[in-house]
Amino acid sequence: MQKHSAVDEVMAHCKEIGLKRSHLMRRFYRFHRHNPMLLNFLLQELVTLRQNGWPTTSFEMLWHHARWVLTFQRVPGETFSVCQNLMPYYSRLVIILFPEFNGFYRLKTSHADRDFGVSIEPPAKLTKVFRRLVWADGTPIENGWRPTIPYVIPTDPVPRRPPVKRDAGHVA
Repeated sequence: MQKHSAVDEVMAHCKEIGLKRSHLMRRFYRFHRHNPMLLNFLLQELVTLRQNGWPTTSFEMLWHHARWVLTFQRVPGETFSVCQNLMPYYSRLVIILFPEFNGFYRLKTSHADRDFGVSIEPPAKLTKVFRRLVWADGTPIENGWRPTIPYVIPTDPVPRRPPVKRDAGHVA
């Protein structure tokens, strides 16, 4: 398989190490190819939050925000414009591409862990920080396999749908 982007390289790596693509992993990859702006939006928002000094964030909050402000190309076979079940795949992909976000938001165990060959580290005693993502063999994401193709976060804003406006004649 010819690698065109860091995401393609991640997907090829999963295949090369013997991971079979689950139905959800195939849906995730197909959706990403049709809607690359979702990953760009999530990354831009995470960078902005970090630059603004946020110590942590909620990936779920960002996910729902993206569903609200972005317009998506409906992918054949998908019932929703953005399926909630794809969120864990994006949260793992972000950390694989940008390990500096590891520990920036809470992770819950997901089928995406098996599909990407990762796991969530065991809880440490008496710590209040979020658990981090590690490769399935326990190697920290930062020290394990890395894509050779850098993923560049675009600086141009991702196109958004027009803001919701209240009708001047409508009183709540």
